[in-house]
Amino acid sequence: MEGRGKKVRRLATGFNRVLQFLFLETVILCSIFSLLFVNTESTIVLFIFDFLFISLAFQLIRTLSLKFGLLALGNLFGLFCNFIFDLLNIVGVKYLGEIFLVVYTISFPILNVSWIVTFWSLSLAALHNPINVTRNQP
Repeated sequence: MEGRGKKVRRLATGFNRVLQFLFLETVILCSIFSLLFVNTESTIVLFIFDFLFISLAFQLIRTLSLKFGLLALGNLFGLFCNFIFDLLNIVGVKYLGEIFLVVYTISFPILNVSWIVTFWSLSLAALHNPINVTRNQP
């Protein structure tokens, strides 16, 4: 029976490693797609998000697969948001003229901070370990 348990553990470990690799590949592909098809500013924002997420969330006690999965999901969400922001910029410049670039330049960092903080706080809630919560003892 012990041999079967070891095989299951080895299979689970191998599956987790493949899953982690796929999540890291998603993060890299999001950065490449952002650089090629959106704009350089969006790629920089994704790098900042990755740095903040890795430096803060990876200190929490959860599985590495879950952390990489949330990182990949955050990159996909950030890529989507930045793609929408870029499309709004294109439409705004087309219909409102070059003056819209001033509005976009001011609002772009604010919009990016809003999605970064929102996603980061939701992911911290998912990575929260309820065992570490202390209860008030009477």
